[in-house]
Amino acid sequence: MIFGSFENRERYFSVNEKLPAAFEFIERAVRESLPAARYELDGEGNYAFIQEYETKTESKWEAHRKYIDVQYIVSGAEVMDVAHISSLDETVPYDEAKDVAFFEGGEGATRCVVRAGEYAIFFPEDVHRPGLCLGTPAPVRKIVVKIKA
Repeated sequence: MIFGSFENRERYFSVNEKLPAAFEFIERAVRESLPAARYELDGEGNYAFIQEYETKTESKWEAHRKYIDVQYIVSGAEVMDVAHISSLDETVPYDEAKDVAFFEGGEGATRCVVRAGEYAIFFPEDVHRPGLCLGTPAPVRKIVVKIKA
């Protein structure tokens, strides 16, 4: 997992060749106030979606094998938990079509508060639980970019 503010994004461009394009989309989406929807980024299966929702008191642990998640908060704030995949129990087997498996456990997980202008990047070994509230549910606008791992 990588956590940072938009200003330091270039520091991580060497991690994956698609990260620069992911952040270019985020920058454009914010600048143009793109509506909540799914967006295809290229002809290679990388995509993004813009979400607007209220944070929750509970969320499922999830992990992906094919994609890296870049989760950027446009407005609001949410808690995102993360743990190494080896520390949780898979409860819903991996669905290849949806690229997701669900887990339980998470004792000793790392908890991050991600605010407007900040992002978290989750890799296939990072089981994560995003969308959690800081005390009481509140509105969030978020961009999630999915790039091939």
